[in-house]
Amino acid sequence: MNKRKLTSLNLLAVPAIMLCTTVLAHAQSAGGAFQGVGNNNQPIQIEADKLEIVDDQNTALLTGNVSVVQGKTLMRATRIKVFYERAGEKGKTKSGIRQIEATGKVAVRSGDNKVSADKATINMISETVLMTGNVVVSQTGNVLSACKVTVNLKTNVAKVTPCSSSSGSSGGRVKLLHTPKSRN
Repeated sequence: MNKRKLTSLNLLAVPAIMLCTTVLAHAQSAGGAFQGVGNNNQPIQIEADKLEIVDDQNTALLTGNVSVVQGKTLMRATRIKVFYERAGEKGKTKSGIRQIEATGKVAVRSGDNKVSADKATINMISETVLMTGNVVVSQTGNVLSACKVTVNLKTNVAKVTPCSSSSGSSGGRVKLLHTPKSRN
C-alpha cells in the first residue's frame, strides 16, 4: 500500500476511534451511575410510602416515592421489589439482598452520572444491571438513548441495544449526543 493511501486511511480511522471512545464512555457512565451499588460493605437505605413483606417468598414490595441509597448512588422509582436472603442463610451477597427490581420512572444518579429508564433490575449476585424502556444515560452534557442497556458492575462493561424502528423491524438505532468539553 502506498504512503498516500495509508495516510488517507489513518485520517479516516481517527474520527472512527474518537466515536467509539465516546460511545464507550457514555455506556460506562451508565455503570458509573450505579457505582455505589453492588457487593460492598456500605449499608443500603430504602424508603417508601408503603411496604409489604412476603416473608415466605423472601421479598419486600415498596411502593410510592421509593428511594434506595447505597454509597454515593441514589435510585428513585414508583415501585421497587427487593429479593432478600433469609437471616442465617449463607449469603451470596454482602448486603443480604439478591436482586432489586425497580419500575415506574426509574432514575439513578451518582455524581454527574445519571440514568433513567422504565425498568431497572439490579442483580447483586452477578453484579449486573439491566435497564429497559426509554433508557437515557447522561453525563456532563453528553446523552445516550436506547431501549436496553446491560451493565456489568464488576467490569464496567456496558452493552447498548437500540429500539426497534417504527415499522417494527429490529433496524432501530442507538442515539448519542456528544458535547465536547470546553478547552477554556
